[in-house]
Parts: sequence; structure tokens; C-alpha cells
Amino acid sequence: MLPFILLFTAITLGAFFLSGSLAPATEGVGSRVAQLEVTHTPRKRLGIGLRRLGSLIEPWVKGLAIAKSLDRELYRVGWAWSASEFLVACALLAVASGLFSAVLLQRLWLAPIVGAVGGAIPFLQLHLKRQKILKALNEQLPDALMLIINGVRAGNSFLQALQLVSRQMSGAIAQEFATTVSEINWGLSVETALSNLSERIGSVDIELAVAAMLVQREAGGNLTETLTNIHDTIRERVRISGEVHALTAQGRLSGIVLVCLPVGVGFLFSLVSPGYIGPLFTDPRGQMLVGLAVVLQALGIYFIRRVVAIRF
Repeated sequence: MLPFILLFTAITLGAFFLSGSLAPATEGVGSRVAQLEVTHTPRKRLGIGLRRLGSLIEPWVKGLAIAKSLDRELYRVGWAWSASEFLVACALLAVASGLFSAVLLQRLWLAPIVGAVGGAIPFLQLHLKRQKILKALNEQLPDALMLIINGVRAGNSFLQALQLVSRQMSGAIAQEFATTVSEINWGLSVETALSNLSERIGSVDIELAVAAMLVQREAGGNLTETLTNIHDTIRERVRISGEVHALTAQGRLSGIVLVCLPVGVGFLFSLVSPGYIGPLFTDPRGQMLVGLAVVLQALGIYFIRRVVAIRF
């Protein structure tokens, strides 16, 4: 049991180390220049190595659908990775995980499985980061819309109302609106800057708000009344989402218990009676059962998440 724990720890730490080897995207041009000036640290050298490997395979992957999707997701979470660099990091982690498992566990048939798990960890980390940012943005969006509404009602221009959001709010929503204001100041049209905002965030709520702003700029109308209606709709969605999250807490907790229970029982047996549970990992039939259990656990996690994930 201990080798499996060591293996899992090594893979996880390796994934987070590789994810930090390339500097994340920053807020301003000045900080990006500072990053370019500081390239002497080991982590920076590792980042340069990944960039060089990524540039070698970029001609083969840039036309693929997965590369375009990865570029969009990496841009949305603010990671300074290209799709080719990200895929290279995943491949290196997969190979390292497979070789590590083959050497540590002395089971060559486990190497492809462990390698696949190791290569999937950066994708999981990207997904979790994206969901965290999206949740924070959706929670802050009603307050941002209310600032825009109050700013316009107070006699400010639309651009000044956007600046109010970037100055008076904090977190991801302030950074996104500050980027939009900077794009407008640098010469982009308001319509293009708002479309870029919607593309960066990728949220249904922000797409609804941006669509209303664009329609109002083209067809005219009362902007504050339109945004007020959208604000009320989004606020209600956030409230209902919180209620759904609370009502499905029992199902999510049940899933966590069902996933952790076999692992916990196996760990206790390995401490109390190692000879009893030992054949499960040394005998080929026991190894097949462990592999089948892992597959069934993954299916159980998937179906439980589908049951508790209510879309509205």
C-alpha cells in the first residue's frame, strides 16, 4: 500500500511543479517585461525548455481542434501556456509517471495506466482552476452590473461606468473589466472590447449582459432598464444555484464517502493485517480485481456527479 501512496504523492507534486514551471499570465505589460528580464532561476530554465519543446511540435498540433480548445481555456484561466507547451508538459508527466511506477512497483503492465493518470492531472488542474475562476466571476457579476447601472444613472459615460467596476471591485471581475477598459483606450471599439470580454470569461451570464449592451448600442433604448432586468435575472440564478448546491450536498457527501471508504478500509487492513490483504496486490487475480475496482469507482464518481449536477 505504501508504494501506491508514494507514487500518487510523486505524481501529484510533479503535476503542480510542472504547472508552475511556466509563469502565469500577468495583469500588465510591465510585469510581463519583468518576467522576461528574470530568466536565470531553475524554474525559468525549465519553462524555457518546455517552450522549446512546444515550438517543435506546434506545427503538427496547431490545426487540431483540441489545440484550439486548449488555447482558449488556457487564456481564460490566465496561464501563459500555448496548447503545444501544455501537451508537452502532459506527455513528460505521463512518461515520468509510467517509468516511476515501473521502477517502484515492478509491474510493467501498470506503467501505461499510471502514465495515463499522470498525464491527465494537468487537465484536471486546468478544469478545476477554470471552474474556480468562473464561479468567482459569476458571483461578482451582479454587483458589477449594479455599479454600471448606478454609474450611468449618475451621469457617467458607459466607459466611465466600466472604469468604476475595475476600480471599486476586486478579484477576477476587476481585472477583466480593467482589461476591457485598456483595450478601449488603446483604440479598440467598444463592441470589440465587450466581445473580447465575453470570450475571455466564457460565462452564459456575461454573454447575456454583453449581448444586451451590444444591442442597446446598435438599436438604442434604455440601457439602465435593460441591465437592471439582466441584473435581477442573474441575481436570481445565483440564489437558486446556492439553494441547489445546498440541497445536493448530501449526494455529494455520499459520493465522497463511497470513494474514500474502500481506500480507507484497505489502508487499515494493511496496518492491522498486512498478510491478509497482501495477496490482493501481489497475486495477478488480486491485481485484476484492484484494477476493476478502480474502474468501477471512476464510473461511480462520474454518475454521482451527473446526478447532483442540476443544470438550469
